Amino acid sequence: MYKYLRGSRDSREIVEFDISKRGQYITTCVVDVDLLLCGILSFPCGNGDDVTLTGQRQLDILELVQAEREKITSGIEVKTMESWYGSGLNFDDYCFPGDTVGEDIVDYFVNVVSPVTLRYDCMQAGEEHSCEPDGSGKYRATYTTFHRTGDGRFRFDGYCFKGENQNRVEKTYSQQRFEKRLAEAREEAERDG
Repeated sequence: MYKYLRGSRDSREIVEFDISKRGQYITTCVVDVDLLLCGILSFPCGNGDDVTLTGQRQLDILELVQAEREKITSGIEVKTMESWYGSGLNFDDYCFPGDTVGEDIVDYFVNVVSPVTLRYDCMQAGEEHSCEPDGSGKYRATYTTFHRTGDGRFRFDGYCFKGENQNRVEKTYSQQRFEKRLAEAREEAERDG
């Protein structure tokens, strides 16, 4: 019933579904996943009409997206720029702390903004990812962090304080936003059901 289409450099992540009446196909509706995650619930159809998603339809779509993203991000031994771009996902949705990444991903972050830490064994991107509590009540900047492993590969450590390799971000904003929308859709589907 639903068809997942991953995003790319030239297209957005979408889910399509057909609308029919009494068994007759009427049109196809296209749901932009990012807009759905932002709370937009009305989407255009091929016949010019808009469809407002019910709670159950939102839930079905979000659960499909979650399953498809899991397929895209799991089972990859070394995540590279090519596999990242091919996923159609942003970095926060594609790479997770503990993932092994190619040197090309590390080079990307080194070259985008001058790194805050650049050593043979550790690299931290120069742009702050977020500000997190440091245990003493103060908030400090976190940085996208990688370290070189014993076999010469790189591991994504997560979002760490400057000069550290301990992930300080339990869930990124993107992950929080997805979970929040999924919970809201679940609640709405239960109310409607």
